[in-house]
Amino acid sequence: MFLTILNYNRGCRVMLSQLKSKNTCWQELVEIYTGMKRFGPPPVASTFNTLLNGMLLLGDLKHAIFIVEEMYRNHFVPSFTSLSKTLKMAVKVGNLLDGLLVFKLMLRYDYHPTEPTLNKFILMLSDAGMVSDACFVFSVLLRKSYIYSVYCYNPILQALCKTSRSYTTLQLFYLMKKKGFVHSVCSYTALIYGFCREGMQDNVFQWLDFMQNNGCKPNVITYMIIVKFLFDNGKFEEAMNFVSKMERERCNPDLLTYNVILRELFHRDRLDDISELIQVMDQKGLSPDSYSYAALCGGLLKIGKVGDACELLLDIFSNGAADVAVYNIYFQCLCQENKSREALSQLKRKMKVGFKPNNVSYNTILSGFCKEKKY
Repeated sequence: MFLTILNYNRGCRVMLSQLKSKNTCWQELVEIYTGMKRFGPPPVASTFNTLLNGMLLLGDLKHAIFIVEEMYRNHFVPSFTSLSKTLKMAVKVGNLLDGLLVFKLMLRYDYHPTEPTLNKFILMLSDAGMVSDACFVFSVLLRKSYIYSVYCYNPILQALCKTSRSYTTLQLFYLMKKKGFVHSVCSYTALIYGFCREGMQDNVFQWLDFMQNNGCKPNVITYMIIVKFLFDNGKFEEAMNFVSKMERERCNPDLLTYNVILRELFHRDRLDDISELIQVMDQKGLSPDSYSYAALCGGLLKIGKVGDACELLLDIFSNGAADVAVYNIYFQCLCQENKSREALSQLKRKMKVGFKPNNVSYNTILSGFCKEKKY
């Protein structure tokens, strides 16, 4: 009795159903597939589709891509749905390299990703620092007029600005404007961040005006970036004027903005202003986070109030609101009081319950021992 393609396909389906319950393995499916190629009957579209759908159902990205590539080599065309699901799976599990491979496979058939998958894919590439790859995906689809909205390219604007390529960002900004896209607050904020990062103060305020003149209202992130930029450049009064401007325009500062202000006040030893700011935060219902505590304790250390800093830190630990940055300040407090051994003991104790120190943790304690000449 000769086996037909239907027999093989039925066998593949049975094995895939068993594979779901771990009763067989991928290698056996490969043996069936290679046997069909060598001895016949040759695999047909339904064979490939059965295998591909099975791999997608099982979440096996690696072998799903293998099947797609085999289909291409054997001159079969996978469906848009199958390739779209494969790309979606790659994005979901964060496998960006395989995602790029699937994207290129889709281009062979003139398929383009769905809008949600595309937006997330470009965002993940940008966040991972794979800006060139994000630009490749974007530019290919832009040429095909498959770019849907500002949400697709905003992550690229942000990634370019984070790598000090503001003028490249500017070119992309104007290109999309020319194509009729209406930029969002995130688009303008990305550019303002880039100009701040590169110290281009004139450009910062020029683009803030440009943003507002185009009917786009700055948000709390936009203002926070400018406030921090002014602080970092020693322009305290201008920064505080911007905070007042935020409030006048009903853009209330958030906790992150207050943390930036808190840190700067400590740098300037403005203790009365710090007390007043903390009261304002409390009135607005903003509870301090680990960054707030780090700023407070770091500021107390800076002005020599080690005992007060330690007392505050112990209160923080009792509330369970500390992270590695706060613990590093605690280690610094102990080391400044010539208690490096205690700092090391506390570090070891915390590590036993899951604490993960960083380089600052170790360097702080090492410096303490060196200072005490206990090395």
